[in-house]
Amino acid sequence: MTLTISDNPPSCFPEDLFSRILVTTSPWWVARTRSRQEKSLAWELRNRGMAYYLPLVSRPQKNRQRMRTSIVPLFNGYLFFRGSDQDRYEAIKTGRLAQVLPVADQERLHNELAALAQITTTRLDLELCDFMVKGQRVQIVAGPFEGLVGIVVKQKNKQRLVLQIEAIRQAAAVEIELDQARPI
Repeated sequence: MTLTISDNPPSCFPEDLFSRILVTTSPWWVARTRSRQEKSLAWELRNRGMAYYLPLVSRPQKNRQRMRTSIVPLFNGYLFFRGSDQDRYEAIKTGRLAQVLPVADQERLHNELAALAQITTTRLDLELCDFMVKGQRVQIVAGPFEGLVGIVVKQKNKQRLVLQIEAIRQAAAVEIELDQARPI
């Protein structure tokens, strides 16, 4: 069975989730899913009209002498959604969750996810990396990531911008040019 890109859920629902001004009273929740249930949960939340964010990335995989591209969650086992306590209960009733984690700093998570969403839409190479990294904190002042704040580290003779998601203690990195960043 061959899947197409349209068989994957949208990574963000509604599409303007991060372009809206943060005025909603519905808090963010971190959904820790059962094994390989991230996309199924995203479809169910979308069908129920619940706002969510599931960062998806393309990964090349070799399968029987053939290269294929799979679209997979960036953070295995995690999906972020917004909703009331009743919405949280509805998500739990799907049977696809192992745990729902409350978020202490709502604004920080929103900003971290918005930055991650900005990078994932560019379709550049985004890789997982260690959460706590040593490096210079910078703000990007030019290019497709203008306005993002992160930590610059040197990996394999390349400069990478590391974006950390505090709520799940994970991070992702993307390659940048140093002339596009300024220390803060």
